[in-house]
Amino acid sequence: MVEQVKAVSHPLRLRVLALLDAGELCVCQIAETLQVPQSSVSEALKELRRAGFLTERKEGRWVFVSVVKKNSIPLLKGLLAEAGALDEVLQDRLRAKEVQATAIPVVCSRVQKAAQPAPVAADA
Repeated sequence: MVEQVKAVSHPLRLRVLALLDAGELCVCQIAETLQVPQSSVSEALKELRRAGFLTERKEGRWVFVSVVKKNSIPLLKGLLAEAGALDEVLQDRLRAKEVQATAIPVVCSRVQKAAQPAPVAADA
């Protein structure tokens, strides 16, 4: 139980969990929706998986993540009910609908481009 409480004590991990409560998403879709680097999302997912909150499946190049059955973890059911009412989570869910309307390869391409460092200007 302590590991589970620690896993949801970080705001990003709580947002990820609340977002996934609405349904399965690809890692790129999560990063695009929450407007954070994919590396941050991957770290958050790692902690949430370790706590037993998430399950994942691989489809081609993409990893899809979802919340385990809420009834199997009592803490999860109450937590997601509370988090679902937060303004930030409501905005995330609206943005997720827009992201889901875009083809996954397009979303993943945008996320990968955002992760690339900006080119350094050459001295004249």
